[in-house]
Amino acid sequence: MNRREAIKKTAFLMGGTLSAAAISGVLSGCQPTPQGIDWEPLFLTREQGETVAAIADRIIPRTDTPGARDVGVPEFIDLMLKDNYDPDDQQRFRSELTNFEASVMEKHKKPFAALTPEEQDAILTQLDQEAYETTHRDGYRAKTDKPLFTMIKELTLLGFFTSEAGATEVLQYDPVPGQYNGCVPLAEVGKTWAT
Repeated sequence: MNRREAIKKTAFLMGGTLSAAAISGVLSGCQPTPQGIDWEPLFLTREQGETVAAIADRIIPRTDTPGARDVGVPEFIDLMLKDNYDPDDQQRFRSELTNFEASVMEKHKKPFAALTPEEQDAILTQLDQEAYETTHRDGYRAKTDKPLFTMIKELTLLGFFTSEAGATEVLQYDPVPGQYNGCVPLAEVGKTWAT
């Protein structure tokens, strides 16, 4: 297995970790984040970077811990798209993102990043449901290209939980774990471990 395959498989495994109920619970404690981006995209256009940043920030918003934007997830997504996606997937991502931006602009008369958090959440909830229905047909996972929202969600989760803040402030982290205890009740250790 090469590095790209490992990253794709990790992103796939992490992509199913948030349910609609979990997202709803997290979003209820969100704090607003400033609009715009303060970095120069390498793969995306500036407008696309703002859209991706706004989406990532609604997936993992700032609460009592940093949000996706705070730990550099939008920059991570841009870099992953540039360096790790093949040309066909890059083109499909750009095309779907352009279509998404045009659809939002047509319906709301302003870009996604300028919408209220409630409007953004409504759009993303619908996209999440559509993505699920596209990839899970007749009780099994369909072999199809991942929808745009699924790609962004996977990259957001991967970028956040591999960041220092995600690994140390959200997950349990022990840089040198010491002894190995293979069967420990979760109640004794608390939350999921990053290492």
